[in-house]
Amino acid sequence: MVPSIVSDIELPRDVPESDETAANAPLETLFALKGRTVVITGAGRGLGITLATAVLEAGADVVCLDVLPEPSGEEWEAIVKLQKSTGVHATYHRCDITDEAAVERTLSDAAAEANKRAKPIRSLVNSAGIQQMKEALDCALSSDNNVPAACG
Repeated sequence: MVPSIVSDIELPRDVPESDETAANAPLETLFALKGRTVVITGAGRGLGITLATAVLEAGADVVCLDVLPEPSGEEWEAIVKLQKSTGVHATYHRCDITDEAAVERTLSDAAAEANKRAKPIRSLVNSAGIQQMKEALDCALSSDNNVPAACG
């Protein structure tokens, strides 16, 4: 049998990853996203817009997509203030992510704009979803029994 390069049972003597980032590095170094743009779906309110704020705080620009005509006023106002104080950039686009052609157009335009700012799109956070006020047990499974069918 050919000897293995890495043992399955012994800990390595040298772990190069630990040399790359010190354990006591500042938080902004560990989670920095400078120089990139992140696309977030479902970013009109709730979890999506909260994630957009966190990404902006980490230094990235954000492209917010949602089916809503406009984002939540109070939450978007906080993003506008953050943009002014830090220089990050956020945009909001009404976009139904179930419409493939609309998504392609929106992302193509957003990518061109991000590239002009020398902050290419490097990440996508999917947080779009539909909430239905119904008991989970009342949702029927689809015919293939792998995914829930509509709970309507």
